[in-house]
Amino acid sequence: MRLLDLIAQGGSTRIWADGRELPGAHRYEASIRACPLRYVLSDELVRCATQLAFAEGDRLSACLDLIRVPAQSLWVEWADVPRREILASIPSLELTGETTAARHGGALITAAPDGRSGDIRTFWSTPDERAYLSSMVIAFDLDGRSKVRTLPDTPIWRGEAYLHMPDEPAIEELLEHLQFYFDDEWAAYYHERCHTDALRATVLRHSLGGCAFDAPMLMAFFLLLSARDLLPAEEIRHERINSVRRRAGKAPLLEHIELSAPLDRRPAKGLASASESIRMSPRLHHVRGHIVRRGASVFWRSPHLRGSARLGQVRSRTVHLTFGVAGGESVRTCP
Repeated sequence: MRLLDLIAQGGSTRIWADGRELPGAHRYEASIRACPLRYVLSDELVRCATQLAFAEGDRLSACLDLIRVPAQSLWVEWADVPRREILASIPSLELTGETTAARHGGALITAAPDGRSGDIRTFWSTPDERAYLSSMVIAFDLDGRSKVRTLPDTPIWRGEAYLHMPDEPAIEELLEHLQFYFDDEWAAYYHERCHTDALRATVLRHSLGGCAFDAPMLMAFFLLLSARDLLPAEEIRHERINSVRRRAGKAPLLEHIELSAPLDRRPAKGLASASESIRMSPRLHHVRGHIVRRGASVFWRSPHLRGSARLGQVRSRTVHLTFGVAGGESVRTCP
């Protein structure tokens, strides 16, 4: 079952401590049902957005002015395995060998009217069909750097954190626009129990491990989504199956929009330019995805192998993202 339906139908794990219930995914059942936009990403689109988030070249941070969250409230969901596969392939992230029980991931985004700032609450489901909520809130401000959000002046430890990757400039600049902190009730819970710096650091690292890479992927997705006519979309209404479910006394499945990646579209003949032609090198090697921006146009070159044609023909692909420009092709796929 999709994560959004799992939460909306009460499949959330409840957590109790000292006679009180801590925030869980079930608290957002009504918010997800009322959400005006619900997106479910294809596996290929998840891979593309994750690669784009950690790309080289002009970096995603060079395109922040083009990113807009499309609604003040929306849901985004993805399968976690393809995302983790891409993250594990990036050596600097040091995720190789890590395992996760997550089956699906999801995010409920609450944004300002201009779509440039807001909050992200992240969720995940496990193979036993239980939904969970991260204890951390992610605040983002694509126009601010030094301080994303001023938290209430309180003696309670909030776990406020900014992440840094000085050896990865492709992501370091984007991280300056993100702030992580504990939900109010979780902050009070941890404040009562974490009395040493070492214990607080352990709790914070564990909590960040479940959500640290979600926001960059989401920002990359919103960049792709903002491009004109780029992502193939299909509305899923479940009219027939919901009719059967209602007669059986079951809650209906939620409508959503399934989005696919543009990379499988066949290229039109003659679109490849000299700069996009296959380059030969003495030995076969891997080229990480990278971004090139020219004005309002952004070119995303997906990761590919480059080397001797005798070792096999490799298909590399370039996606052209167009923003607010009339005419022209939105996608270019180069053999």
